[in-house]
Amino acid sequence: MRFREFTISDFLQEPSFRSWVLEQDATATAFWEDWIRSNPDRREEVMQARQWLQVMGSATFVPSAEDGPATWSRILQTIDKTERTGKPGIFTLHPIMGKVKNRRWLPYAAVLAGIAVLYAAAFLVFSGRDIRQQTAMGELKTILLPDSSEVKLNVNTSLRYAEKWDASAPREVWISGEAFFAVRHKNNQQRFIVHTPDMDVQVTGTAFNVNTRRVQTQVVLNNGVVKLELHQHGSGKAAPIVMKPGDMITYSAATNELTNSKVNPEVYSSWQSKKLLFTDTPITEVIKSLQDNVGITIELQEESLGRQTFTGTIPTDNVEVFFRILSKSLHVTVTKTGTDTYRINQQ
Repeated sequence: MRFREFTISDFLQEPSFRSWVLEQDATATAFWEDWIRSNPDRREEVMQARQWLQVMGSATFVPSAEDGPATWSRILQTIDKTERTGKPGIFTLHPIMGKVKNRRWLPYAAVLAGIAVLYAAAFLVFSGRDIRQQTAMGELKTILLPDSSEVKLNVNTSLRYAEKWDASAPREVWISGEAFFAVRHKNNQQRFIVHTPDMDVQVTGTAFNVNTRRVQTQVVLNNGVVKLELHQHGSGKAAPIVMKPGDMITYSAATNELTNSKVNPEVYSSWQSKKLLFTDTPITEVIKSLQDNVGITIELQEESLGRQTFTGTIPTDNVEVFFRILSKSLHVTVTKTGTDTYRINQQ
């Protein structure tokens, strides 16, 4: 596929990529999330391109042709100065800042220059820096945060937080993917906030699971109390939602869909033990979970199979267990069609 050969600048100009990042288009989102799972070695470049596009937005200011080279010179000088301070910021600036020879970048030049200058100034004022943690498909990682709170990252997940936290300010982290948080309670009631594209999860000390996959955020509370502030567009600020142990809240800012249900929290955090638990779960949902946690794609030849349910445990390091159980219980045939692709047929 041609996207395999894309540079970061190519991604930024791709219409479907822009629809995913800027418009949260459902079709584009599904395509790019599946593409990243199928091409994990390109994930870093895709995420960098996504960050740049989010920063640039839909900039419409077009500098004159004479201003272009000077503007890029300012950007490069700012980046060079920033790197020499040894204080990297939220964005990795250098991947797309080589020698700019194409004038298609000129519409963004002034915007990027302003951003670069602001970031450089901030780096010189603040002594802290952002820490980034990331896992690949098949990799789990346990992180100890500055306050000794513990975060366990599921596969294909990224986490960002400050190297140092001010005791008088909220403790904040940003997550993409899935993670389990065990937050330490602070005597001064210092808040802990998990930022996702759909909501802010606020706690003081508790344990909960956060999943931001598939254009929505799902929070499952194991113990303690959690308050959610939803990111709603054009409808004013909604009242915070207070969760109790056993609650599961799922919300999408893109569709404004909100669901609330009672669940067994252990089911939703079982991935920490490299296993997935299911109870009367539709096969279609099991397949989505395997795609997210194992990185495989399963095609159902008959739509009716997706409505069948599955109860059991699937080791994430041995998905063949699931196929054997499914073959016997539903009388189906599982065929491996590629490195990470399978097809299920009714016998």
